[in-house]
Amino acid sequence: MSGEVRGTAEAIAAEALAEALRARSGGASWRGVVRGLAWRLVVAGDRDPRSIDLLAEAGEARFAALLEEALFAIECVALESYRSFLGLRPGDRDAAWRAARLDASEESAARLDGICARVAAELAGRTRRAA
Repeated sequence: MSGEVRGTAEAIAAEALAEALRARSGGASWRGVVRGLAWRLVVAGDRDPRSIDLLAEAGEARFAALLEEALFAIECVALESYRSFLGLRPGDRDAAWRAARLDASEESAARLDGICARVAAELAGRTRRAA
């Protein structure tokens, strides 16, 4: 696999994940997403509102690590999609990249949903242990 192809797949993955984050956060940062997860625990009555900063900090570290893992997985999906499409229609690189973008977008949304669920569950578990 050429460096150009890998670089394009990396860019597609980063773009797709960034778009999924923008859609999830309404334009805020990924840290805003984590703060929202922490706030939901506070609103549910599981924690004192003064603990939101501690929850958010703990969640940010985990969220960042999971985002890195997701980015690599999304890149792999984009590369596989590109290769598969070229296998069906050799030489149609533009269409192969469009297919890769679509698959990366879908994978990004699914991965981000999973990350949010996992971080929320971990924060809830931390909350129950602290109670």
